[in-house]
Amino acid sequence: MITALRHFVVDTWIGRVIALVLFLAFVGLGGSFVGLSGGFGGLTPQDVTQVGPYKVTVDDVEREIQKRLNYLQQSGVSPEALRGPGVAEDLTQESLRDVVVAKAAQAVGEKSGINPSDALVRQTVFSMPEFADAQGQFSAQKMDQLLTQSGMSHQDLVNQVQQTLMMRTMMFGFGQAPQVPSAEIEQIVQFYTRARKVDIARFPFSEGQVSGNPTEQQLHRFYDNHPWMFRTAEFRHVKIVTLLPDSVAASIEVPDDVLQKLYKERGRDYNLPELRTVQVLGFADMKSAEDAAQAWRSGARWEDVQKQFPSAIPASLSDARQGDFPDPALGKAVFSASAQSIVGPVKTAAGWSVIHVVTVTPAHVVTFEQARDGMRSEIRHAETATRLGQVMKPFEEAVAGSTELDKIPTNLGAVPGAGTLDERGMTPEGEAAPLPGDEATRKAILHQIFLQKKGELPHVVSLPNGGAFAVLVDQVKPGHVKAFNDARADVVTAWQDEQKKHAQDTRVTSLYQDAKKNGLRAIFKAQQEKTVLQKDEIFSRLHPRNDVPELITRAAFDQKIGQTVMLEVGDAYWLVQVTGEQEAEPSEENMLRQKVGQQLQQEYAGDLPEALGMAYLHQVPVHRQNYDIIHQITTQLQQRMSGNVR
Repeated sequence: MITALRHFVVDTWIGRVIALVLFLAFVGLGGSFVGLSGGFGGLTPQDVTQVGPYKVTVDDVEREIQKRLNYLQQSGVSPEALRGPGVAEDLTQESLRDVVVAKAAQAVGEKSGINPSDALVRQTVFSMPEFADAQGQFSAQKMDQLLTQSGMSHQDLVNQVQQTLMMRTMMFGFGQAPQVPSAEIEQIVQFYTRARKVDIARFPFSEGQVSGNPTEQQLHRFYDNHPWMFRTAEFRHVKIVTLLPDSVAASIEVPDDVLQKLYKERGRDYNLPELRTVQVLGFADMKSAEDAAQAWRSGARWEDVQKQFPSAIPASLSDARQGDFPDPALGKAVFSASAQSIVGPVKTAAGWSVIHVVTVTPAHVVTFEQARDGMRSEIRHAETATRLGQVMKPFEEAVAGSTELDKIPTNLGAVPGAGTLDERGMTPEGEAAPLPGDEATRKAILHQIFLQKKGELPHVVSLPNGGAFAVLVDQVKPGHVKAFNDARADVVTAWQDEQKKHAQDTRVTSLYQDAKKNGLRAIFKAQQEKTVLQKDEIFSRLHPRNDVPELITRAAFDQKIGQTVMLEVGDAYWLVQVTGEQEAEPSEENMLRQKVGQQLQQEYAGDLPEALGMAYLHQVPVHRQNYDIIHQITTQLQQRMSGNVR
């Protein structure tokens, strides 16, 4: 959620300028204008910092925070999601950063002679339609009313408008100017789309040929040299108590009135009208529109029609509602047509349009009962980290005060357990012990069980996912090496397995040496098991394979064409030879080329202006931040979001 906010409003300067303009449009301007001059004395205890001649006040930071909260609410982020740990701090720090950089840019601009005049400020304000009366004229009364509602003075408004104009001059469009080098795009596209053709042969250890049976002397020697293979497992009986995100989430109560409120807030998502995905071509004259409609109906593709009629204005809308179309006539025509139909020409306010209705998605209503469990899970997930932080200290205190792990309160979300298992996590019956959590959690618990001594007082062990656990080992049954007679059957099996692997090693090594000279396919012409060889297997980074080990995939890309390599992976030896390369389909390359170009352009659009903003900071002295005030802003914001975001 915070990441999405940063990408739109924080990480791109274009987004910041747009956000500032939207902010002015919301709060409005009014009354008469005061001058732009004013003293800049020393910092007061209520100032956050100072950038050049400009102070950064609490109001500056709080206004920037409010913009972000407005954006999050308009984006459908629920108030519950804003209550997570660190959200308030992130909002405060990112808002402060933007205010500081904006004021640095303003200071550098003024030093360079860029100073928006009072006349330009007035012209900007008077042209905003939000401040117009019923006759379309600027209304000072309406402006004053909005000023009062927002708690802003005239000087605050003037400073905001001046800063907006300055930012437009100093930053706006800078990130759009650079073009991504085509060579950079092509290098990435070729890296991901170029495929390797590979011949593969797999030789399982179990298929090695063993001649004859072992002698008693060989078995005894093998037994003596591999005692660890014939040792019984050590079993430990343990008591366990875990405090994991899932169990804590399950303990969070979510009242129905909260779910009802969230359901109403998301009415647009749960009560979906009919949606349509369309392609539209706009024309200035009816004749061109008719020609395009005829060509389209004749089977021409969307791309071909655009090339045939270059003067047309193309547009695409995915899963659009009827109200999403700017022209009522256009929306009516779209929603009167069936899927895969060509409609038009349709007369609109802007000219003539031809429409291709690609898909039609029927209306869909999700009832409260259907959405209840999903919303509850979402709220619990959003609250889990906060709840974990709240119950961790009581959990640690309970473990410290319970030598037998039998005094852990049930309202913390902690789950107890007990059982006997070996170091592989298996019970004496040969079944997997039901340890809680994901694989990483189970491994951590198992490791601690066999690290901790019998009778050692339990203590809390933290987990990377924010959870924790404690164990108590109360019984240990040591393992021991089986007597030869008791282990004889296992010794025979282990000896045979070892001999089979050795036989395969010898055979595959010989094949490998031959394949390096003559190629993998040539050596299999004389072999009986020709089905072992898999020819022309395709490996592409764009379409990773999960049916072969990762080491085989790595060899497919790392080896030179014609080169053969022998690998030991898992329970088999492998021979791998790269036989050639295969170009991707042009449509696939074009799709990736467009996607990569857009992503790189977006990165340039964010990174280059960001670098310019940081350069401004190097030219303007910045005072040390007032951390007490910043902490106060963050605390108040957290308290406000814990109730409701306004």
